[in-house]
Amino acid sequence: MNLDLVIFDMDGLVVDSEKIYYAANQRAADELKMNYSLAYYRQYIGTGTQKMINAMTRDYGSRSLVEQFIDLSHEFVFDVIKENGLPLKKGFLELSTFLAHHGVRKALASSNDRTAIDFFLQAAKIDNQFEYIVSADDVQHSKPDPDIFERAWTLAGTPAKQKALVLEDSFNGIKAAFNAQIPSIMVPDLMPATAEVSAQTLAVLPNLAEVKTFIQK
Repeated sequence: MNLDLVIFDMDGLVVDSEKIYYAANQRAADELKMNYSLAYYRQYIGTGTQKMINAMTRDYGSRSLVEQFIDLSHEFVFDVIKENGLPLKKGFLELSTFLAHHGVRKALASSNDRTAIDFFLQAAKIDNQFEYIVSADDVQHSKPDPDIFERAWTLAGTPAKQKALVLEDSFNGIKAAFNAQIPSIMVPDLMPATAEVSAQTLAVLPNLAEVKTFIQK
């Protein structure tokens, strides 16, 4: 193993939150009588809120409606987590413990805002797992721009990029890692890898436990 730093995405990779987001979004859409679906939701996995607002405004024709949708969705996310909890994705604790044992530092780089990140990590009882945390609040451009991974890499002291690794579940996240020139592994959540995205990764693996096995090799 020749790693100094592993950068984790959060939603859909560390915590099983994408289903929670969709449930919250669907509640908001139903309340506002918006035509909404899982297929539509999937388009924006891994993107920042501002990019999603701009795209949805084009689709729905009303920025005011979309902003109401976003505000309601945020409220409902916290409700859904309080009702159902926030499970971890398979293999996270195993991989995290393995990396800590070998002195590999861990960063979290999420397109979410810092308030939500802190709430999620506390809800999942993993708020002590990362040396560095980067949120959408810390960068100007969201994924697939490389800013968020470049920021995490800089906070970690700019180790050799070939000794860093990004773990992502989304197309936009893999593209961001590729644009940052940091090797990546994709662990798909709601969307399977495409040939194009797979070509930008070291591997596509089914869960984080398999990432541990891959690193050990």
